[in-house]
Parts: sequence; structure tokens; C-alpha cells
Amino acid sequence: MFKNLRISTKITALIVALATAGVIAFAWFTYHINVKAKEDKLNSSLTAVADHQAEMINAYFDHINTTIKFLQSAEHLKTQIENTPDSLGNTLSQIKDIYSFQEVYLTDKKGNVVKATEADTHGKNLADLDINFFTNATSSIQVSAVHKAGDSYFIYVGVGVGSKVLAFKIDLNPIYKKLTVGNLGETGESYLVQVDPVIKKMFIVSPLRNDPKAFIKPFEVDNDAIYETTIEEKDISFVGPDYRGKEALHVFRKIKHVGWGLVTKIDSAEIRGQVSDLFKIYLLGGLAMIFIAWGMALMLARTLVKPLNDMGRTLDLVSQGVLPENIATGTRDEFGKMSSKVDSLVQTLKKSAEFAKNVGEGKLDAHFQPVSENDTLGQALIHMRDDLIENERKDNERNWIVRGVAEAAEILRAHDTLDELGNDVVKFIAGKIGAIQGVFYDVNSNEREEMLIEIKASFAYGRKKYLKKTFRFAEGLVGQAAAEKDVIIRTEIPDDYLSITSGILGEQKPNCILIAPLITNEEVYGLLEFASMKNFDSLQVKFVQELSVILARTIYTIKVNERTRKLLAESQELSNELQEKQEVLRQNAEEMQATQEELKRSNSMLEEQVEEVNRSQKRMQLLLENASEVITIYEEDGTVRYVSPSVETILGYGQRELQGKPDIDKIHPDTLEVAKGLFKSLRENPDQKVTVQFEYQTKDGNYIWLEATGTNFMSNPAIRGYILNSRDITERRRAELEQRMRSKMQALSENSPDLITRIEQEAISYINPTIESFTGKSPSQFLNKKVKEAELNTTILDQWLSIVEQVNQSNDTVAVEMDFPTDQGKRIMQVNAIPEFDEQQNIESVLVVSHDITERKEIELEIQNKNKKINDSINYAKRIQNAILPNTRHINKALPDSFILYKPRDVVSGDFPWFVQIKNDIFIAAVDCTGHGVPGALLSLIGYFLLNDIVRSRKITEPGKILDLLDEGVTQTLRQDQDDSATKDGMDIALCRINTETRVVEYAGAHRPLWFMKGGVMDEVKGNKFPIGGGIYKNQTNFTTTKLSLDKGDSFYFSSDGFPDQFGGPEVRKFGPKKTREIIEQVHKKGMHEASQVFDTEWEAWKGEHKQTDDVLLIGIKF
Repeated sequence: MFKNLRISTKITALIVALATAGVIAFAWFTYHINVKAKEDKLNSSLTAVADHQAEMINAYFDHINTTIKFLQSAEHLKTQIENTPDSLGNTLSQIKDIYSFQEVYLTDKKGNVVKATEADTHGKNLADLDINFFTNATSSIQVSAVHKAGDSYFIYVGVGVGSKVLAFKIDLNPIYKKLTVGNLGETGESYLVQVDPVIKKMFIVSPLRNDPKAFIKPFEVDNDAIYETTIEEKDISFVGPDYRGKEALHVFRKIKHVGWGLVTKIDSAEIRGQVSDLFKIYLLGGLAMIFIAWGMALMLARTLVKPLNDMGRTLDLVSQGVLPENIATGTRDEFGKMSSKVDSLVQTLKKSAEFAKNVGEGKLDAHFQPVSENDTLGQALIHMRDDLIENERKDNERNWIVRGVAEAAEILRAHDTLDELGNDVVKFIAGKIGAIQGVFYDVNSNEREEMLIEIKASFAYGRKKYLKKTFRFAEGLVGQAAAEKDVIIRTEIPDDYLSITSGILGEQKPNCILIAPLITNEEVYGLLEFASMKNFDSLQVKFVQELSVILARTIYTIKVNERTRKLLAESQELSNELQEKQEVLRQNAEEMQATQEELKRSNSMLEEQVEEVNRSQKRMQLLLENASEVITIYEEDGTVRYVSPSVETILGYGQRELQGKPDIDKIHPDTLEVAKGLFKSLRENPDQKVTVQFEYQTKDGNYIWLEATGTNFMSNPAIRGYILNSRDITERRRAELEQRMRSKMQALSENSPDLITRIEQEAISYINPTIESFTGKSPSQFLNKKVKEAELNTTILDQWLSIVEQVNQSNDTVAVEMDFPTDQGKRIMQVNAIPEFDEQQNIESVLVVSHDITERKEIELEIQNKNKKINDSINYAKRIQNAILPNTRHINKALPDSFILYKPRDVVSGDFPWFVQIKNDIFIAAVDCTGHGVPGALLSLIGYFLLNDIVRSRKITEPGKILDLLDEGVTQTLRQDQDDSATKDGMDIALCRINTETRVVEYAGAHRPLWFMKGGVMDEVKGNKFPIGGGIYKNQTNFTTTKLSLDKGDSFYFSSDGFPDQFGGPEVRKFGPKKTREIIEQVHKKGMHEASQVFDTEWEAWKGEHKQTDDVLLIGIKF
């Protein structure tokens, strides 16, 4: 359909279509950008509200979770709960009041109320709260479902404390009030949800804006992806149906600790209603732009179509083969330029047609120039002409070579000897290729080492006697051509090459040499060498190469014929000589037959004698190889002359490895002198045999014991040496050693106070006399009896058999403690069961050694009882210290963005934070008392009460003066101002006075600095270099007060020395102030809660597995 439309119609339609598409695209794009912008704005607002509400709710539950964990770990509370004293009710009431719980319950694992702050619940069962609530609470913190009573909503939180469950009733109304914070439009609201993974439903657990009376309202989740994301507690935004089934934009935020989610949503209809009027505006504007584009398209189409029609008529003539003379351009625009190009095309076609006509007539030198390098037709015509010229040249060269080869073939067929053939061939080829000299060489051997290249014929050499007659393989250019089996063309002529003699030219060197090997069947049979005053061209070289193949085959045929003729003549001559010698051989054969019979009889006798000697040698060899001794003959200097074959089975060496050299280096250094003494004794007493024992190294590197008996045969002319008969006695020595050890062990066992029993195959094979002191029975009454039949307490026998079974299973020693009833009462034994192995490393028996540790156990039990009393006292001291010292919750009420990182090294601490608020002034300090544990805690109480007295009672507010009075109070309290004082205890301190309205911080310190970040820049204020207390120091002055004016976002930090002095890291060094300052610079932009976690993580990572060096206290505050 579109092919039949006029181009003007197409242009008009195209412009109108493009304009319409552009208008629609622009309108659609801008419309959706506006809609998207509105949605993004509402989404951002919705997200901000959700984030703010989630943060408030998470903070609420974080506080509850931290409080419950603290109560769970409180030792004094655990003790009260386990014992259930009457004062427990008061304790639960204090917990309720201090931590603002609605109610507190103490139940057993089944939900029965033991104690409660709610009076009417005593003795009742709360198990109907949730399924398995109380069972699961014993292992982790559990949260119940939401409950409603009137207008009040609440949940229960339970945690295991010992064998009981501590449950807290939490009021949810403060949380629901936080859901109303933020502007959510007409349809927006926030509510809390809980996901049920079994039935795939969400339960709304908070009041709704559109349905305030609804309680635990369920609604299904249609989108599985939204359900999976929600149940995985991820923060997401999505569009979908709400609990009413209406489409809405939702923002989901997870709520920690309770498994809930916060959903903040607004109806999609409210979002779309704000942008609905934009559609009409974009529709009217788009229609107007389309009508304008249609009018402009009509005008443009008329302007473009006319020159196209003129050009079409011209191209129609060209397509019919008519090349018009000139084409009128008409205009100077693009269509005018197109007309000019068409005219140039017509002229180019005319020139190409004329050139093609000349080439067809054979005028290959006709002139023709392509229009450009990209003129495909012109370049093709030029290539066609060049190909015709090149083909004509190649045909002429090929014909010249074929004619030359045919002429040479006639010469080759006319000769059957190399001498005649060489002269005619060299002369013919020289004349054919224009050479002025030529030589034909013959190769007279097929072996390279014996190859000799000889001159057979030459052409135009005036002094042939001066030519070198022969060449070796690879000698000179000729030998090199034979070796490489390739043509050599040289234009650089060697100085020793023969000159050309001419009456006109005189003597002159040739300018080019051509040497061609004659090869057939991969063998060189001859060579051709030609010299010329001008260079040989490729045609001449190719001619020589093709002719060389034919000439090589001819030479090969001539040589084969000559060799055949020569062999026939030699065969005839040998046949005549053979006939003459046959008669002589017949006569000799008769004489040799008689001699042969005599030799057979002699050989038979000789073979019998040799066989008997061989049998004797084999018997001797077998005896020597399988002997249990090594027989060695030594020279007088200790060199081994001979060693028997048995050396290989006993020592691992071959005979040749030892013969011809001394073997003294293979004797163990500890027995070296014994071996040397053997040879010395043989020399001094030649008539006596000497026997010694020494260690000798085998080939595998181990040492074995040898017993060697030496005899001096120096006077025997057949031997002339020392003979040593050596046998392996390693096992014998081991058995002797084992016997000695058994004797020693027997003596030790008989006199040991420990009870030693050997159990072998469940029978008692040995028991030492100690058994008599425990049972009053002699050892003989137990020997060789089955364990179960022995007259011992069955408890002992069963435990012995159990221990033996463990040894048999593990193949290793087993150590246990067991009760051992005796006539004197029950004893406690430390039993060690030791396996004893046979030669195959199988357990042969088990040695049971029982050591009486009754007295040691009684001492350990007494120590444990004392330690328990000490620990109870220390834990009570900890409760007192925790009760009077401030914690993070108390300080956060006055300084919300602050933290206290407190890590006592022991149960009680010598470091303590001190905090007092008087109107707008806040006093806070990090105090580090001398020592740690109980001594440090006692000193901390002195410091705590002195600081309270100075600030609260005496109204001193300047930090420097406070430290002066604290120093005076500690010195007087510990009587360090007296000459006979023996205590040097004191404390380091960092003290700050903070005005929250003016943000002015006053600081004074004893040995402790203050780090602060002001305007993002790190700085440090050092404390005075003398402590609080510890005696009177030389050059000690009053403490200095430093004032700092800070702004919003600025922060400051101070600590005890336990934080930077902790040892750890890869090089076991101190954490150090430098690393502390680096962390401060890293976290100063974060909230103090997050900064506290970074400090804690970095410090714990540095400490690693190392022991905590000191108490740790770090305080951070941010305005």
C-alpha cells in the first residue's frame, strides 16, 4: 500500500506522524514526570514519617530489652528468685517503679505465679498468655501477643532467671501515641503488624485511623514477594491493597525485639487526585501542535518533489542505455548538487565504455584514468588490462622453458656416461641462460661423512688445471648448496673465485654465480655452477631448477647402470675363484672332522669338571648370602677388602658399596673407641680372638648392635688381613634392657604407696603389696583371677573394667577419678590406665595405677567453700556499688546523646563514673582508683562520698577546687599526711562541669586528659601531672581548671587509663592514646550510642584472647 503513495504524501504523512509522536511522547513523559515527582515527594514524606516513628518505637523496645537483660544477669536478683525470700515482693515492686513496668510477675516454667506486683494474681496460672510462652522464655526473651483490656493495650515479656520465669506487663498506649506523629494527609495512617508464617496472614496489632475499635485485625497478603520480604524483616516500599482492599502506597519498617513491623501508608487515589487536571492541558496543547505541523508539511513537500521528478526522467534515459549530453541543474541546493553528480556519472560512463571498446580491439596501451581510487568500474577495467598483459608475459616465459627442457631432453637421451653428458649439458645450459662459464659436479657417495663432490665437466674455463677438483660436503659454496639442497645465487663474488679472461675485457670477476643441486628421491647426485657478467633473472633460475630435476634423474639412471655393469664383472670373477677353492675346502673338511671328534670327547670331560666347580660355588654363595653373620676381611689400614653377601640382608648395603674403603664412619660415635680397640687388640695379640659389641649404621640410617669376633690372619699368605664375624644382637640387647627395666619397675612397684594392678585379658596378672593396706589381703589372693571374681568391692571392679574398655578403644592412656571403698572408709583415687603393647603394637595388657588423693580432695573442698564465701561477699559488694553508682540510663536523662563504656576487670571495680546535676550544671567524672577488685572498690566508695560532700554539701562548683578538696580529703582519710603512713593509694580523675544552656565545659584532671572535637577538629587538654592522694608530692600545685566553649555537634571524651593501657594486637602492645584519638576522629559525626559500639568493638578486637589489663571506663558526650 505505501509503495503506491506519492512522495509528497509520504513526506507530509511522515512529518505529521513525527510531530504527533513527539507531542505524545513529550506529553506522556512530562505528565509522568509530574506524577512521579508527586509520588516521590509523598513517598519521601511517608518514609521520613515511618523512619521517625520506627526509631522512636525501636528506642522504646531497646530500652526494655536492655533493662530485662540487665535484670536477668543481676546476681542478687537471681539469688532472691532462687531462694524466694519474703523481700522478693518488695524487690519486684522496686523494679516496677524504677523501670516503669505496668506489672511484674515471677512464675514457674508452667506459668504459675509465685510472686507478683499485681495482688490478685498470686497463685494463679498465666499459661493462657501464649502457647509455649513460659517454656521458651527459659532459653531466650519471649514476647507475647497483644492483649486488650478496655481501652488499654499491653503485651507480656518473659525471660528465664534460674529455674523461674520473670514476666513483665508492658503498656502499649505510649507506643500507639507515637503512631500519630507526622503529617499523613487525609487517608494516610501508621499501624503495627505481626506476620503469621503458617497461614501467611498479617495481623494488625494497633488501633486504626479508619477503624479505631478493631483489635488484632487480620488481612491476607496477595503478593508472595511482599510477604517474604516482610517476614524477613527488611525495610521496603511497595504499592498494593491495604487491609480495606484499596490500593495504597506502603512503607514497611522492622521493629526490633518483638518481631513486628511498622506500616505507614497513604491511598493511591489521594496521590492521583493531585495530578488529574494535567491531562486536559497536555491534550489540548498537543492537538494544536499537530495542526501546525500538518500545514508546514504540505509546503515542504511541494518544494522537494519538483527537482526529484526532473532527476527521475534523466535516470530513466540512463537505465535505457541512453547517455544524454548535458543535464540542467536548475537550483544550487542539494537537489541541484544531485543533478550535477548525475551529469558527472554520465560522462564517466562514456569514458569507461570507450576504454572497454579499445581493450576489446587489442589496444592494451590505450590511455585511461579512473575518476578516483573508489571508482569501482574504472579500477576493474585497469585490473582487467593489467591481467591480460601479465598472462601474455607468463605464457611467453613458460613456452621458453618448455622448449629449453625439450632440447635438453634430446641431449640427455644421447649419452649414457657422465663425462660426455656433463660437457654437452653445461654448454647447452650456459648458452641458454647467457652464462659465460659453467661447471658440472658429480657426488660419488650417499653418506654425508664420505661425500665427495668432483668436477666432471666445465665450460669456458681457460685454465682447468687450476680448478679445485673436489669438495667435501658443506665445503665452499658448492658444498653448502649440496648440504642445504637448495639453489644458491651470489652477487658478491669471493676474492679467490676464478676470473673471466677475454680479449676485449681482459681478466674480470663475474657479477653473479648460480649453483643448483641435482636432487631426486631427496638425495643430491650432482651440482651445476654457472657464472655471468650480469645477474640471472628469475626465469633463468627457474629454467635451471626445472632442468636440474630431469638431469638428476638421468644421472641417477646412469650411475645405476654403471654400478650394475661393474657388479656383473665382479660376480663373474668371484665365481671362477670359488670353483678353485672348493676342492681345497673338501680336503680340509675331512681333516677337521677327525679333529672335531677328538675335541668333543675332551669338551665333555671338561664340562663335567666345570659343572662341579659351579655347584660348589653356588653352595658357598647361598651359605654366605643366608648366613646370620657378616664376614668381613680388613686390610691393615682398616680398608674393607671383602664383605660377604649376607651384608645386604643384615645391614642393607651392597658388597660394592663397602669394599675398597674404610667403614669406620658407620660406627656410632659412642662405640667408636670400642671398635678401634678391637683392631688394636688384634695387632698386639695376633694369636688371640677378640669379641666386642658396638653400634653400626644400616643403609636406611638406623643403628643396630653388632657382636663382632675378630681374628688376625696377617701371617696367612692366602688372606693377609683381619677377619671379623659380625652378628646382629639388637633384639638380644633390647630383651636384656627390657629385663633390667622390668626388674627396676618390679622393685619400684613393690615399694610404691600407689596401688598398681596389671589387667590382662580381664584377669589380674599382677598387683603390688599396697592392696594389703586397703583390703587386709595379700596380693597372692588376687593373682590370676578374673577381675569380676576378685574379692573387692563391685564398684571398684566395674570401674576398672570400664577404664580398661576405654583404653582398648582409644589405644591411649586414660585418667579418671573414682571412689575406692576400703576397710578404713571411702577413699578417692586418681586412676591412670596405661596400655602395654606387644611386638605387633597390639594392646597386651593394661597397667592400672591408683593414687590416693583423698586428703588433696578434702583440702580442695575446703578451699571451694572459702572461695564461695569470698565470692558471695564480693557479689554483695558489687550490688552495693551498682546501687550507688550512676549508669547510662540516669546520665541519658540529662545528656541524651552520651554513653558510658564500663568494663570492670573483676566483679567489683576500682574505676567508677560519678554524676551529679544541680539545676543547669552537670558534674560528671571518670575516676580511676589505685588497684582493682575489692581494694579498688573500697577506695572508690571513699572517692564517691567525698565528691558528693564537696559538691552537694559544701557547694563547690569549680572543677580545679573540687579536685584540690578531693585530694585533701583522700590524704586525710587514708592518713597519708602523717610521717608513719604506709599507704600510697590514690586515684586519677577526669572531671567536667557542663552547662547545657551555654554549652560551656569546665575541665580539671589528675593524670587524665580530655579529648574534644570542635568544628570537626581534634584537640586535647592534658590533666595535671600528679594524682589525687598517694601522699604529698614535691612541686605539687593546685589543680588547673580549663574552660571550653563548644557548639552543637561538638563532642568530648575522657576515660580511665584502663582503656588505652590494654595490651593486645598482633605485637602485644598497648591500645594507646593515639589509637583512641583516631577512633574519636572516626566516630565524632555518629550518634553516641553508635560511637559506643565502635569503641567497644575496636577495643575488644584489640584485646582478643589476652587478659583484661585493668578496669575500663570511657565516657563520651555530644551536644
